[in-house]
Amino acid sequence: MALLVRSVQPDEYARVADVVISSFEHLAVQYQTPAGVTYFKQFASADAIAKRDQSDSITYVALIQNVIVGVLQVRGAHVELLYVLSELQSRGVGRALVKAADVECQLKTVNASVNSVMAYMRYGFMPCGADQIADTGVRFVPMRRG
Repeated sequence: MALLVRSVQPDEYARVADVVISSFEHLAVQYQTPAGVTYFKQFASADAIAKRDQSDSITYVALIQNVIVGVLQVRGAHVELLYVLSELQSRGVGRALVKAADVECQLKTVNASVNSVMAYMRYGFMPCGADQIADTGVRFVPMRRG
């Protein structure tokens, strides 16, 4: 499996959103409040991801045979999105995205979905607070690295 990680191209935001939403719906959705699900789907829309990239975020994509299979969006040193298609999880795609982003921005924090805490721990993040629910309804575990 030849994996390529690079910055997203302008015509790829619809596919990026599809990967994020499909992965979210596979596992993370069951841990969210109804309001959190609604908020997250807006946050993960193609337009919202692109708008953040035009402002102060960077989105990386992982591709296998020119197909986007993973997405990482980062703002400063904070991971905003990290999603890998369910059938390719635990195969190094997330690790490759984190490694690529670290070259430019030394990732430090993430508000991890409950189901992804163990994955983030493998990338060097540790919980730094209790499981909580934001005003948006999104349930998360704050995590820090380094």
